[in-house]
Amino acid sequence: MNTKYMPDYGLQTWAYHLTLSYPCDLGYLLPDDERYNIYVATLIPKLSIDEDSVQFFENYIRFDVIVGTGEHTSRETLDISIFSDDMPEFDHRKFEFEFEKPRKAMVFTGWKKGPIELSLLHVYREYSKYYLDTEIVYIGQAFGENGERLPAEELMSDRMLQKVEEDLALLLLEFKSQLLEKIDSEDEDLVQLQEITKNPPPELNNQILDATEAALINYFKPEYNKKLNNDFPRVEDHGLHYRSVTVQVHPDIMGLKLLSKEKTYLSNERIVSSPLLSKS
Repeated sequence: MNTKYMPDYGLQTWAYHLTLSYPCDLGYLLPDDERYNIYVATLIPKLSIDEDSVQFFENYIRFDVIVGTGEHTSRETLDISIFSDDMPEFDHRKFEFEFEKPRKAMVFTGWKKGPIELSLLHVYREYSKYYLDTEIVYIGQAFGENGERLPAEELMSDRMLQKVEEDLALLLLEFKSQLLEKIDSEDEDLVQLQEITKNPPPELNNQILDATEAALINYFKPEYNKKLNNDFPRVEDHGLHYRSVTVQVHPDIMGLKLLSKEKTYLSNERIVSSPLLSKS
């Protein structure tokens, strides 16, 4: 591609898919949930169930969730239905309940097709009327140097993270990218550039992820990111000299309030990093 007169463009990346999970639950993710390319280690309030509060009704189950510890403890009553509208009717009073504390898993038995396991974290996010405070402490890429997906043990291996009193959870994000400027032109180079950003080749996709990661780290300044990365990559091999990176996450979709010791992220806020260090 001839880039002699190629202008600088803004690059936008946004979180296309989001998953919040306890590290021990990552093995239960469906294949479609493993598309993430950025991971965020977060601290969330401790969640537990008051087992004495569990009540069974015909169409739902009621229980109290205890949120937080010590002086910051609160309690919320949730009513949940195990089956969705398109599933066969089942009298919830026939269920038996057990709470597996290490995994924070809600296990319901009594259904003829077998036990049903639900993550307390996922249930709370779906049914709670409050946003869950989610403190970002580390941001990284979910792939190793050779392109292999990193297991949960490696993503959460920092020993300092094991000393905190709050619960650890992983926010997994799949980012997509596009040019900020819409190209209404028949110029072959410009059309080709637009197509490249829609379906970037692996080497360009890695550079876009590097820029996305750097923008997020610079914005949140997570406690355990020892290097606040400001080294945005050059992508001139593909004729893409971008002047800024804009990142959007939309955590409100999952009922999350993202924050760090430095920043609180607003629902529809755009994270803009500019000017970048890549020069044409």
